[in-house]
Amino acid sequence: MPLHPPLSSPLPSRKHLHSLAAKLLWVGRVARPDILTNATNLDHISHPTGSDARHAKDTLDRTLSRPVTPNYHRLDLATLRIDVYADYSGSSSLPLDRRQLGYLMTLTNQSNRFSALYWASHKPHRVCRGSCAGESLALADAVAATLDVRLLLQEVLYQSVPLHAYTDSSGSHDMTTSFRDPTDMTSKNDPFMLRRALLAGPIAALHLVHGAHNPADALSKPTYARPPPNDALDRTLPSVTLRVPTRSSTSSTEYRNSTRPPA
Repeated sequence: MPLHPPLSSPLPSRKHLHSLAAKLLWVGRVARPDILTNATNLDHISHPTGSDARHAKDTLDRTLSRPVTPNYHRLDLATLRIDVYADYSGSSSLPLDRRQLGYLMTLTNQSNRFSALYWASHKPHRVCRGSCAGESLALADAVAATLDVRLLLQEVLYQSVPLHAYTDSSGSHDMTTSFRDPTDMTSKNDPFMLRRALLAGPIAALHLVHGAHNPADALSKPTYARPPPNDALDRTLPSVTLRVPTRSSTSSTEYRNSTRPPA
C-alpha cells in the first residue's frame, strides 16, 4: 500500500489492504476486541481509497503502540455470573455495509473482576428497518451466543451460572419488558426470544445502561467513525474490574410477576 495516498483516490489494488485487514481481523478475534470493528469494516471494503489505507495503518499503529493483554482471574464460584453487553450502529438511511452490531461477553462475580469470554463485531445478518430493530437483533444475537457458552460452563462447573444482559437502547429494553409488539413485524422474533428467555429464567436480569458506559459501543463503531465510539472498552480492557451503572433493571422474577396487558 502507498504510505500517504490522497484520501479520495482509489487504491490501484485492494489486495494489500485486504491482506492487512485479514491479519488484523485474526488478531482482533483472538486477543484484541478494541481493533476488531476496524478490521471487520476494512475487510468488507470492495473499492478502497486512500482514506481506507490510512485507517488500516492507524489501526496497525494502535495495535503495536497500545498492547492489551486480556485478564483472566480466579473468581469466587459462589457469586459467578455471565454478563453480555450488546450494541448496534446504523439506521434505515445508512447503506447496509455501514451497519454493524457487536457484543462483549464476560465472566464476573460480585467483586466486578472479570474475564473476557468472547466478543464479536459483524454486519447484521438481516436488514433492520430502524435502530430499535437493530438493537433488538444485536441483543438477541448476544444472548443466543451467551446461552451456548453458559450451558458449557454449567456442565463444567456443575452449578448454575446466571446470565445478565445489558443494552443502551431504551426502545429495545422497553419492548422486551412491556410485552408490546414492534411496529416492524420482521423483527418480532427478537423481542419474542428475549421475552421467553427472561420469563423462563435463562436471562436472570435485563439491564438498561447509558450509551457512554456501554463497552460494546466500540464493537459496533470503528475508531475512525464520526462521532467515534465511547472509551468504555479502552478503559475496561487494561483494568481488572468492569462496573457499568444501570438506568433500569428487570429481573426474571419481577418479569414473571408483572401485570400483563389486557388481551
